[in-house]
Amino acid sequence: MANIQARKNKDGKIISYSIRVHKGTDTTGKQLKPYTMTFKVDPNWTEIKGRKEAEKQAILFEKQCKTGLVADNRQTFKVYAGYVMELKERTGVKHSTLRRYKSLLKRITPSIGHIKLCDLKPQHINKLYEELSADNMNIKTGGKLSNKSIVEHHRLISTILAQAEKEMLIPYNVASRTTPPKVEKVEPNYFQIEDIEKIKNCLEEEHIKWKTITYLLLTTGVRRGELLGLKWDKIDLKNNQITIDNNLLYSPEKGLYESSPKTSTSIRVIAIPQEITKLLKEYKQWYLQQKLLNSSRWKNSNFLFVKDDGSPMHPDSVTDWLSKFANRHNLPHINPHAFRHTMASILYFNNVDSITISKRLGHSKVSTTSDIYAHIIKQADSGASEKIADVLLRSAN
Repeated sequence: MANIQARKNKDGKIISYSIRVHKGTDTTGKQLKPYTMTFKVDPNWTEIKGRKEAEKQAILFEKQCKTGLVADNRQTFKVYAGYVMELKERTGVKHSTLRRYKSLLKRITPSIGHIKLCDLKPQHINKLYEELSADNMNIKTGGKLSNKSIVEHHRLISTILAQAEKEMLIPYNVASRTTPPKVEKVEPNYFQIEDIEKIKNCLEEEHIKWKTITYLLLTTGVRRGELLGLKWDKIDLKNNQITIDNNLLYSPEKGLYESSPKTSTSIRVIAIPQEITKLLKEYKQWYLQQKLLNSSRWKNSNFLFVKDDGSPMHPDSVTDWLSKFANRHNLPHINPHAFRHTMASILYFNNVDSITISKRLGHSKVSTTSDIYAHIIKQADSGASEKIADVLLRSAN
């Protein structure tokens, strides 16, 4: 039954009633904060009439609470954000995504975390965007956060408030009425053919393991974690193809751990050239020799690329090696993702369609591929136009 408590002014006259409805206890037995409302008394009512009207309101309020029609929108953004994070973890959101969310919340909650959901306004969030664009907000550089990073904060706030709107705690998503900064599109970084030739020549001087890793990055366009997540049973040397269905990641909380690829469409079979199959066969011979030589300490993980004891490699080791490799040979800066962009650009310039390229890259939507490589598509189309002109419009000399 609802609890009703009278509130009086300094003259001792009842001006309102505080109505509370017990919410229950949590999983640890701790009593949850009750549902509350305030019922104001009409100054012209008698004390008896005021009490009766409050009791009627209490019965109605208790019924609304029990049927889920009362929105607990007086909890703060920080508290509700914590609830949403727990909800996402229970529903299977990837650890890497949750880790990123929690990192963003470290900047968000000092600004708007104390504000109740029912009181949160677009102005509060716009002020946060202004704060994020100030100097010293970037921990690594000591400078400002990029617009892209600020928009990441905006999207997380929007995600949290979208859940609140879905649960009918707020009438609309306040973040949808804010003004986040515009993000300038950055063209993908890819290597020119002459750069690729230099890289290939320099790879002839390198260890078979790193040579194989680099060629797979270049010819398949796989992500770094997908490459290191490869296991031997996913390598089909007979049919010249590899299956991507695993992702090797690292976080301070979990250490090295395996996860599914980025999206469901990232699980894919990729055809590889015969030259890469030949290279993989050579690498496998070396791998088996190493396993035999280090049998006493070898960890049978079945990963394709491993450390000296057979244990999986840290994803950062690929990035570090490529950077040192580029410095040793006076090559342009190399990172794993640049090879992904390079493969896509080569396919576009050779008139391969976006659907095929998107499937090879493992994008969730073809539109994602088209958006990322819009500039390259435009260049490729210009080249195609010239070829049509050569054949149909220009007379041979």
